Amino acid sequence: DKYYPQLSIGSTRTKMSNTNYTSRNHAIVGTNTHAVYHRYPQRRPILFNRADKNMFQQMKAAVHDNANPFLGISFNEKEEVFLIWKFCNRGTLQDIIYNDQIAMDTKFHGAFIKDIISGLEYLHASPIGYHGSLTPWSCLIDRNWMVKLTDYGVAEPIERWEKQQSISVDDLKNDEDKGNAKQKTSALYDAPEMLKMREKNKSRRVDQDWQRQTILRRQLGDIYAFGMIMYEIIYRALPFPDSQDITELVEAVKDGSRVIKPSIQDHKLLHTDLVSLVQDCWHATPEMRPSLRRIKLNVETYLKVKGSLVDQMMRMMEQYANNLEKLVQERTGMLEDANIRADKLLSQLLPAYVARELKEGKPVPPKTFSSSSVMFSDIVAFGDMCRDASAAEIVNLLNTIFNGFDEFIARREAYKVETIGDAYMFVSGVPEENGFRHVTSICSIALDIHNFLLEYRAPHSSSLRVSCRLGVCSGPVAAAVVGLNAPRYCLFGDTVNMASRMESTGAPGKTQIAESTKKMLDQIQSYQFSEIFLSNEF
Repeated sequence: DKYYPQLSIGSTRTKMSNTNYTSRNHAIVGTNTHAVYHRYPQRRPILFNRADKNMFQQMKAAVHDNANPFLGISFNEKEEVFLIWKFCNRGTLQDIIYNDQIAMDTKFHGAFIKDIISGLEYLHASPIGYHGSLTPWSCLIDRNWMVKLTDYGVAEPIERWEKQQSISVDDLKNDEDKGNAKQKTSALYDAPEMLKMREKNKSRRVDQDWQRQTILRRQLGDIYAFGMIMYEIIYRALPFPDSQDITELVEAVKDGSRVIKPSIQDHKLLHTDLVSLVQDCWHATPEMRPSLRRIKLNVETYLKVKGSLVDQMMRMMEQYANNLEKLVQERTGMLEDANIRADKLLSQLLPAYVARELKEGKPVPPKTFSSSSVMFSDIVAFGDMCRDASAAEIVNLLNTIFNGFDEFIARREAYKVETIGDAYMFVSGVPEENGFRHVTSICSIALDIHNFLLEYRAPHSSSLRVSCRLGVCSGPVAAAVVGLNAPRYCLFGDTVNMASRMESTGAPGKTQIAESTKKMLDQIQSYQFSEIFLSNEF
């Protein structure tokens, strides 16, 4: 009577969530056999009849995935009786149900319920014939998350030995022993007709043999207990109001004089057919309770049970692996596309050989080119345009102009070095040497630019005319990558300086070339020139 003193159903749930019953009665039998045992104080010697011997032999021979192996019984020694079963390291189903740290979804519900049904099917079809004391703590969970039914077949001899005062069930040494032997709430899982017959049996001097209760009646008692456990698995609570005092409830149920029927507290979590199924399991008339076949069919239909929890996990892992493989392929394709775009962008910012060396983490040493042509361009009166237009309009203006320049460069052997504001710098003969073709490439681009600007109209003002000053110089240059975090390909040398000066001192709509460039063009004789004089001061 000390186990649930003045506790409501709700507070009992909290107490059970902090309790692990199996670990308390764990022992190692022999060399390396892990076992869980139930201990009963023994008052008198126990004598086995033929039925007891047959039952324990049948229990010992029971082999099924959902039946926990019975290892044996120790009796008539040290005034204690031990029932020994194989140990399952994940504890009891009660431990799982009331552990708030474990999230139980429909896969857990379906797998646990299916395992219990499978275990009951085996026991009901075996020579044992029934379970007899089905509770959440008689359902052990092994390492593979499979339910193993334990404590089957022992209800009849335990009750008889208790009536004969050979053992004590209620007067155990402490609450820890009571945890796995016979919890006070055990009566809640007993069918009403079984409780009523048990109380009558205790009042008789002559023992009423359990064999007079047909196997079918005891199997129907298992169905009642199964309905209780199924409710607990899905709702993680007992099928009684949370405000119900557990001590009063248990005493009223054990008395057997009045039937306190469990009820479903919330119908929303269950399909209507499953609600009817659970309620039928609790039917006061045993013969009206559903068969295991009907239970199994409904559970498989509405809980979508396919195999054990491990099987479902394996299917989930297989599906996850397939989805992951598909996702990897998609992401790999996206990565390849991103790499292509990044390489394309990088090739526009840096020469191909420079980008390749930088991607491989190699340093790019400076390089000297003996012959090249450098051009600078600058938009005339760009400052006035900025004053008369918005920032967005200026950006749009530069984009349309420079996109045209980029097209001219792409058609010829030239490379865009950089743009700064309205200034545009490009080169031919760098980074790939092309003999003396660089001078014709640069000059042809200059003519393309002038022709393009003659017909160009600003997007924001059709009356606005745009012209450029261009400056060209041919000669040797040095090229190098400057910067690590934001590397830039830069050109150095007198040729670059002279090209810049040619642009800054040139006339609008004209291309001013240095003498070195003219000497190369004279050999081609395809261009017309006019001569001006510039100071050598820079």
